[in-house]
Amino acid sequence: MKWIDRLTECVDYIEENLNGQIEMDILCDKACLTRLYFNRLFDAVTGIPVHEYIRRRKMTLAAKELLSGQKKVIEAALDYGYSSPEAFSRAFKSVHGIPPSQVKQQGSAIKSFHRLTFSISIKGDQEMNYRIEEKKAFALLGEAITTTAVEGQNKKKIPVFWQKVNSQGICDQMCAMASEPGKMFGVCFDENSDKTFRYGIGVPYANGEKGQFEVMNIPEAKWAIFESRGPLPQAIQNVWGRIFAEWLPATGYEIANLPQIEYYPLNESPSQDDYCEVWIPLADEK
Repeated sequence: MKWIDRLTECVDYIEENLNGQIEMDILCDKACLTRLYFNRLFDAVTGIPVHEYIRRRKMTLAAKELLSGQKKVIEAALDYGYSSPEAFSRAFKSVHGIPPSQVKQQGSAIKSFHRLTFSISIKGDQEMNYRIEEKKAFALLGEAITTTAVEGQNKKKIPVFWQKVNSQGICDQMCAMASEPGKMFGVCFDENSDKTFRYGIGVPYANGEKGQFEVMNIPEAKWAIFESRGPLPQAIQNVWGRIFAEWLPATGYEIANLPQIEYYPLNESPSQDDYCEVWIPLADEK
């Protein structure tokens, strides 16, 4: 029940501060997760990114106040943390489909998004194959991009990044410098920003020539390693979602503040049954 309780505390905090400042650090502390892991967990469990949930809830309350005449647009903009009426109007229109100035017009329809509540619902209709392994620290040589989970941009940008690496000869250049052939990794690194994270693609690296690539260090850790089979990127995205929506709440494991890893064994002929792995770092049991 702890993950449900933690998420409930997070939503309580959001609801109590819709008219104030909502600090991502506080949300992460309540969830006992880093920004990257919290965003993944919230999105997987609720089906909506936390920033979008906050925006929808603010715009729901703002529409009610504008419709009743309690506030003017500029007052609502300031109360809900927007720097200008224009920024508020854009957010309002993205949720309701109309600008706030039209709320009182006859026939105008506004949307209502209610407070989230949580309960455990473990489907269990499809097994998740995983194992626990301890691995020593290692390094990767490769390239990285900055992306965001806002509006699912990472699910679009990361496959495009992989396509670039594979189509422009970057993969071959990396593999020529690899200390262990036949292995490639995708890694999510947390950032200080509450909206962005870095995603790197690399191969095992010991020392020597780096070329134009960067070195990405992975510390020693205990990992929960999940198998993924099926066409990419859909299969591995499905595994990520199930880890946070099903496996984590059901098992009660704690996640360590370390990178998330995707492991891709290189093969000559990709198939509809492509095999890869997702590695989740586990915190030491207290």
